[in-house]
Amino acid sequence: MAEAGAVAEAEAAGVVVAAAADLPVLRTGINFRAEWGWEVVRHRERIDVLEVSPENFVGARARRDLQTLGAVAPILLHGLGLSLGSVDGLDRNRLDHFARIVDAVRPPWISEHIAFTRAGGLDVGHLTPLPFTQEAVETVATNVTAWRRCIPGVPLLLENIAYTLRLPGGEMSEAEFIRGVVEAADCGLLLDLENVHANATNHGYDAIEFLSALPLERIGEIHLAGGLWTDGQYADTHTRPVPEESWALLTWLAPRVNIRAVIIERDDDLPPFRELLAELDRARAILGHAADRSAAGARL
Repeated sequence: MAEAGAVAEAEAAGVVVAAAADLPVLRTGINFRAEWGWEVVRHRERIDVLEVSPENFVGARARRDLQTLGAVAPILLHGLGLSLGSVDGLDRNRLDHFARIVDAVRPPWISEHIAFTRAGGLDVGHLTPLPFTQEAVETVATNVTAWRRCIPGVPLLLENIAYTLRLPGGEMSEAEFIRGVVEAADCGLLLDLENVHANATNHGYDAIEFLSALPLERIGEIHLAGGLWTDGQYADTHTRPVPEESWALLTWLAPRVNIRAVIIERDDDLPPFRELLAELDRARAILGHAADRSAAGARL
């Protein structure tokens, strides 16, 4: 099968992709926004890790700025536009740019979305869902092989996305599709719990049953954010505090997975920084409580 060939090709090239269990523990952090620059420095003892998108840092000066930011906290790179689901392959310029940012930052792992953002050479402008088909699984696996060739030796995580409409022609459930993709591509999973909450709300499924069907052993990183109701649907807008539903999913997941990092995301309507720090404290407390329970169980 095509996905088996993609993995075999990566192995033949001498690429070693760390399992989620091999990733360093970075605890809790935020997606960096320039507006928060001074606050990040000022409160660096409360921020364990920062996540940035390579697309937002272009040019030699931007790479130097990232290196300066790396003195505050470890940096993770989270791609937005590689379009891993594109049947016409990956854009070489985007790959090369991603590789230059990796060279500047040396992140412990990098990530992208299970989606496409480009079709027929044109940018769609947003993360677009793939049909839940074997063909789409194979397309992502093939494109991940190209990504891996360009940036060898760095662990890769793939993120589930929120979607408004489920594309026709699906051959499997969403959870089966995500499992198929990360296993075919031999990648870790960046699990966005707000996307799980949004999809469960909009498409009428049980979020815990969905989580239980995922390959939990591949989860390395968690995203949390908050959204809005609009036109009768819940949208993951990254503009509001993390809702209680997503906190509940993290609380359920934390004792079951050795989570390496939790990132709180805000993109617009940025709050006072103290509110973001409070969310970081809550995430850190949930992880700490899960670790304490695990340790207590091991002593029994």
